[in-house]
Parts: sequence; C-alpha cells; structure tokens
Amino acid sequence: MKIKEAIENLYSVFGKYNTSNMHYCDCGCINEEDVKRLASKKLRELEEDDFSSYHGSALYTWGDLEHYKHFLPRIFEVHNIKNGKGLIGLYEITTKLEYANWKTWDEKEVEAIKEFILADWNSFVENQNSEIETYDLEYYSFFYELKDLLKLWDLSKTQNELKNFVTFLYYNGTDLLNKGLKLKDKFYKNEFKNFINQKGLLENLEKEFFKADETDKEYAEKVSIVLQMIEQEKTVGNTVHSK
Repeated sequence: MKIKEAIENLYSVFGKYNTSNMHYCDCGCINEEDVKRLASKKLRELEEDDFSSYHGSALYTWGDLEHYKHFLPRIFEVHNIKNGKGLIGLYEITTKLEYANWKTWDEKEVEAIKEFILADWNSFVENQNSEIETYDLEYYSFFYELKDLLKLWDLSKTQNELKNFVTFLYYNGTDLLNKGLKLKDKFYKNEFKNFINQKGLLENLEKEFFKADETDKEYAEKVSIVLQMIEQEKTVGNTVHSK
C-alpha cells in the first residue's frame, strides 16, 4: 500500500471518532491558548504546532481515547510529512499507543495503523532527505520485526535507498556488524549480515562510487569505505573499519 493510500485509510477507519465532550484539566497545567489552537482548524489542516501540546497530555489530562483516535490520522500524516523528524516522532506516538493498549483495539484500526507504518517505512527509506539512525529501526520494530523492515529496504530499487544505506552503514556498520543492534533486550547481528549479502549489492556500490567520484568526492569516499566494510565482512566475517 502506498503512503497516500495508507493515510486515507487511516482517516476512513478512524473517521467515526470526534471531539465531542472533550475535557481537559483546569488546574492550570493545560494552556487555554493551546486548547483554542487545537480547535481552530479542521482536522486535516492542523499543523504539528497546533497539536503538539495536546499530544503530550492526551489520555492523561486532556481528552479520552476516542478523542485521541480522532486526531491520530493527522498525527501520523504530519509525522510522515516531516519524514519522522518533527516534534512528535514515532517514539512519542508509540509511547502513547502502548499506554492505550492499541493492540486490543478494533481489528480494522490495528490493521490500518500497521499498514500505515509499513508504507511510512518505505517512504522513509526512499526519501532523499532521510537520515536513518539506529533508533529509527528501534521505533519501527515496535510494529514489525527487524528482518522484515530490512527486507523492505530494497537497495536495487532507487538511488535514494542506496544512498541512505551508504550513509547508514558508514556511521553504524562497525557496531552493527560486530556487536549487533539491541532491540527489546535482544541483540540482532545476523539480520544485518544478511542485509549486506543482497545479490548485486557490491556491483551497485561500485557503480555508485564511480558515478559519485565525478560529482561528490565526500560521498564517494563514504561509498568506498562501505564497500571495504562489506568486502571485509565477506572475507573474514569481521569488520575492522573504524570511523
């Protein structure tokens, strides 16, 4: 499912919820201006600044679950628009979902969220402005297994996905291939070794190096180092590159 389709599906599935009888704590911990701002626009017109204060207090001192579900499609949509680098990232969203026991929600709601996350991940690795960090994998793995996320990161599909991979492995490859990535008290290492053993990856990286060497020497150097890391791993099973 493409990202636009996944977003529209969220609006459709959660469209039955509204802000009727939405309460908030009147002790002074909620700013009246933030309350007015949240109600100042239609749902699809809300920007992150309009609901960031609400999101921090949602389910605690501002509104109930049905109210949060009303805003959730727009919260997810803005997260995607900002390519995961806004004030409200997946960490903040997953924390809220976990508190609300989202896996016990209506089956269609759970499925809509998971379909969005999958489309959002694909969008993230394909975006030319992505700066993928290990903590991004941690947040997405809240919804999907790491091996499934890496499988969707198709390095032969677009140049952006390959470039994001080069940058990601350049900064994180040594630790990931030697120590692995700790997720939920478990270390994952073989998943990354399998990831760099994709068919045709070395050939694609070599082509990427020669192309970049003519236009972007700094990036070409990163490609060269990533190539060395992968070749070293394939040869001796141990990465020796250090940044």
